[in-house]
Formats: sequence, structure tokens, C-alpha cells
Amino acid sequence: MLVSMETGVNDAIVIGGGFAGIAAACRLAGDGHRPLLIERAPRLGGRASSFVSRETGESIDFGQHVLMRCCTTSTGFLLRIGLPDAIRFQPTLSVPIVSPEGRTLLRSSAFPGIFHLAPALLRFRLLPFSERVRVLRAGLALALTRARTDRSFAEWLAAHGQSPAAVERLWDPISIATLNAPSDAVGLHAARKVFRDAFFRPDGADLGFFTFSLSEVFTAARRYIENRGGTVRTSDGVRLLIVEEGRIAGVELESGEQFDSEAVVCAVPPPALEKLAGSDGPLEPILEAASRLRWGPIVNLHAWFDRPVLDEAFSVAVGSPAQAVFDVTQLHGGSPGGLTHVVLSQSAADEWIDRPVEDVSTSLLNALGELFPAVRAAKPCRTLVLRSRQATFIPEPSVDRLRPRAPTPIDGLYLAGDWISTGWPSTIEGAIRSGIVAAAYVEERLRVDRLVDDGDE
Repeated sequence: MLVSMETGVNDAIVIGGGFAGIAAACRLAGDGHRPLLIERAPRLGGRASSFVSRETGESIDFGQHVLMRCCTTSTGFLLRIGLPDAIRFQPTLSVPIVSPEGRTLLRSSAFPGIFHLAPALLRFRLLPFSERVRVLRAGLALALTRARTDRSFAEWLAAHGQSPAAVERLWDPISIATLNAPSDAVGLHAARKVFRDAFFRPDGADLGFFTFSLSEVFTAARRYIENRGGTVRTSDGVRLLIVEEGRIAGVELESGEQFDSEAVVCAVPPPALEKLAGSDGPLEPILEAASRLRWGPIVNLHAWFDRPVLDEAFSVAVGSPAQAVFDVTQLHGGSPGGLTHVVLSQSAADEWIDRPVEDVSTSLLNALGELFPAVRAAKPCRTLVLRSRQATFIPEPSVDRLRPRAPTPIDGLYLAGDWISTGWPSTIEGAIRSGIVAAAYVEERLRVDRLVDDGDE
């Protein structure tokens, strides 16, 4: 058992305050346990955290996040912590696609099953009609495929008659938006997961946008944990895991403070896990495999204009340097100072990650002006470039061989995070699922320990 000076008795430790760690702690707290959640940073959220702008007082997310309706674990988590209105879903999938050549709409129809997007694809004006038909055939083949071996999604597309134009204007934008990499970098299994669970279901790909900054989500999660007897400590780094005779015994903080526990969830990225456990211990095989995961960057340009510049709150650009365009003012129902807050989110951003800030701002604002004439008449009052060099891992072919399950060779130590084996790509949904699974293992461990203790009595 762990004894905390702050709350009395805690029966599990969770290391890492991103979505995975928060989900694990909330599951434990909601089921009557008293977890201790420890986060090195001064705020919760990990790679999905937020900060308050000194200039405007606005809470700004480091990344611009979107859920799909198939992300049922995420919506269940938001319901658990009392924020059912944190996400606003589209009534039906509707994605404006803009290019310098014009605009089209990828919209769901009343057609059943995988055919619900057929009318929109047949009207997809950015491709010749003959190629639209081939896209439909490839989509049907993708829904029916049961490939046992993994290969690149691009190889599969080429084998099914998809032209470079179809890949550039349809398949790659979807792959980049959902997997943070183009089709030639991701495995067929990962791509099929996205299409099977989302786009091949009439409601699976309906987009859900956060109605406020993620900081409010993490505040609500902290309140949920603490109101149920758990403890949350931020600005507190764990130095190492304490292991005795192959079993987890607790953790030691950077301050030297130690906490005993026979159940620990480690919800941190692989490099942080290696620092906690060392590279030559029982976790060495897990760490060696994880070192072969390749990570992709995301760059976000925030721009504040003196007037509204977009008709839609969200659109996807093709044939342009820009990718996903968000009107945060529309999504959040306002912006401090009356300015219009727009975010251009660049996934698979290898070409952007090391470019100077001014270059990123100028290039993307020019691209936005080519797509939306109202931008050219507006004044950008402020810009901000945010970069994440290792935003998500890239689901390359056979990547699941590198992803560990929650239990580890150290008895009582469990892993969580978007890189853990969940069947999902590197997303909020995958992170939350991993945290809930790890918490379930902890609960089973605590149940068994309790039965043993009762038997001893």
C-alpha cells in the first residue's frame, strides 16, 4: 500500500498526466480506488495540453484535435468526467474540400453501409469521372480485404488501380489527417482500420469538434479524481521505478521522496520509460522494440484576423501547402478581443518542422489567401507557430509487432499510452483506451491481493 501525506491511503500510482494516464486514474477513482497521479509538467494533458496566452488571456491548445463518432471510448470518458457537451458532432459527415481549382463536399448520404459515401465520391469534382469510379471499386475492395500480411497502403492502392492524382487528392489527405503520414508510409492494416471503423460506417466518421480548450477537460478530470479521494500532483517528476525481486514496489521522485505501491501504471512515451526503468533491465525487450517506432511531426499556425474570413468552421485543403483549416472562433463560440482565430494544422509536417517561424507563417497565410479570398482582405493581427516534433508514431507496415501490451515482465507494472497495443493508431481514442485497459489490470491485481489478504486473516 502507498501512504500519501495528502490524502491518506492510495492504492495505485499512475505516472504521466496525458490522456492515457488521466483515463487510467479516472477509471480507478470512479471504481472506488484512490489513485495517485503524478505529472512532471505544471499542467495535465501531455502532448494534448494547453497554455494561456499572455497577450490575449485565451487558452490555446498545443494541437488541434478532432474526434470521430467511432471514438466511443473518448466520448464515454468525457461523459464520465461530466463534460458531455465538450464535443459537438456533425449530424452527418460533411467535409468541405477546397483547392485552388474550386470546392467540393465529401458528405454522407442515406445509402446503406459502406455505400453511404458513393454519391459524394461520384460527384468528387477534383477527379475525372472514370477515376471516381475506380475510387469506389477500391473502397469496396478495401472493405472486403482480409490481408494476413501487412504492406504499405500505397502499394495496395496502386495494385487496385488508383492513379497518382487519386492518391494525392483523396487517399493521402485522409491518411495524413488520421494517421499523420501519407499512404506510402503507413501499413495497409492501419489504413483499413481507419476506413473500416470510420468511413465505411454511415455515422462512424462524423466529425466531433471540441467546444472549448482542452484545458477545461483536464481541469474536470482532475476534479473527478480528487473528489473521489484520489490525488493529482503536477510539477512532480518521477526519477525511477523501484523494483524488488521482479515486482514493482513504488516510485522515487526527483525530490528524493518515495512512495510505495504494488500497482503502478506508467503512461509515458518510450524515452521517458527508459529513463525510469533503465535500458538493461526486464523492460529491455519492450524498449528495444519501441526504439524502432518512427514518429511524425505536426505544425500548427495560429492566426488572429480583424474580421471573419471563413464560411465553414472546418475544411480540408488539397493541391495546396495548407492541409486542415479550423475556425476556432466558430468552434468555441467566440474569441477574446473580438478577433477571428484560425488554425492551419499541418500533419506529416517534415517539410515544416525546421523552417523559420516567419517562413511558416508567410507561406501558410499565402496559401490560405489562395483558397479563401476573404483572407486577402483581412488583417492578420497576430500569428503563432506551434511545433510538435514527435506528435504521433507512424503506423508503418507491421508496426504492431513493436507495440507492447499493458502487462510487463515486472509484476504489478502496467503500461499505457497511444503507443501501446490497442489496435488503434496514435490518437486520443487509442490513448484513452490504453489507460482504461491498464486500470482494469490494476483493479484485477488489487482484487487478487485483497483476496489473498482476506485469506491470510
